[in-house]
Amino acid sequence: MRDDIYALAFLIGDLVMIAGGYWAGWKFIKHYGNYLLGIEWFIIATSGVNFLVWALRFAEDKEAGAESPQYAVAFFLDAFSRSIGVTLLLVVGFLAVTHRHRSTIVVDVAVLAVGLGFGLYLGQPKFQDHVDASGHHILYPVPATIYLVMWLLTLLFLLYVTKRLWSIGATKVAAATLVVSVAATGIVLCYDFFPFPASVDPLEDRPLFYALALTTWGLQLFTYFFAYRALHDHNVGTGVDEASHDRQAAVA
Repeated sequence: MRDDIYALAFLIGDLVMIAGGYWAGWKFIKHYGNYLLGIEWFIIATSGVNFLVWALRFAEDKEAGAESPQYAVAFFLDAFSRSIGVTLLLVVGFLAVTHRHRSTIVVDVAVLAVGLGFGLYLGQPKFQDHVDASGHHILYPVPATIYLVMWLLTLLFLLYVTKRLWSIGATKVAAATLVVSVAATGIVLCYDFFPFPASVDPLEDRPLFYALALTTWGLQLFTYFFAYRALHDHNVGTGVDEASHDRQAAVA
């Protein structure tokens, strides 16, 4: 019974992440011309699709799953987004509505290239095992520290975004932004430093953790899009960002 509940929760969480990534990613590009955030949201959604297909294919054969190229792809995409995607890339993309600073193509390409480098380094096979031969959790200090530091720096920015949202009267979006960001901090800590007890969540598969993580990441994708939209609409409504208003009208 517990396994069935975990499997259902995993499926729902992954579908939420996939939907949020593709839906909000398309909105970022179509309505706001923000390709940096749009591409990252697409990457996360694609990662979710890959993860789902991989889990379904190898549900009964875990050893074959670990040998599958899909597993390597999943780990790379996860490393990309956790290190640079929903950290530096998110901050640079949000500067368009927080500081009216839209990055150039050169900057966008540079950020994506940095993310590629981090993804390749942190996605190496030597970092992919979660447990050792005795069934104990493995902590990789360098990757874990990179993920934590990058997220905590991003959290500071998101707290600033929350304050901005509250100040313009978007209190519900501000509260949602704060809640999902704090939840994401818990996921970062549990991912590497404080895994759930094996009696509750088997370390090898971590079904409960991944169900919670996927759901949290999916809600982040939706929530941060609504936060971006609220700040954008406020800027346009107060005459701060007339260029964006003209561009959006042209698209419509």
